[in-house]
Amino acid sequence: MCLSTLYGVRNDKREKLGEYISNVTMRDGEYVFTDVLGNELTLKGRINSLDLIRNEIIIELEKRQPRKYEMIREIYNKCSGNQMRDVFVSDEETDDPEEFVLGMLEGKDVTTSKEELSDGTVIIDADVAGLKQRFTFSPG
Repeated sequence: MCLSTLYGVRNDKREKLGEYISNVTMRDGEYVFTDVLGNELTLKGRINSLDLIRNEIIIELEKRQPRKYEMIREIYNKCSGNQMRDVFVSDEETDDPEEFVLGMLEGKDVTTSKEELSDGTVIIDADVAGLKQRFTFSPG
């Protein structure tokens, strides 16, 4: 049995989207990738490569339109006696809030975690060389 790994390419970035893909079909102009357990992933785009030797499927995904967000950036104070935070509010457009934050903090030692809320809000907590920051992106 030949099962494939599915990769998506968008804005010159390659990302693994699924594993153990056993079937590819079209439904309403979109590709439906089904894994061996029957889970489906529906994507819009164009298949660039179907490599049956390496068991890889590469799909070029449609470019996302940037969304408008209100971004709140909170920088937590490291001083033990001071519980105040620096807070900055700005309007931003991005199709990927996490990439946006990493771009802002480029060149620094950063680890991030991301939470997506049901209302579309994206919260990214960043540790920048020991300084904690929170970025909250609310759809606007």
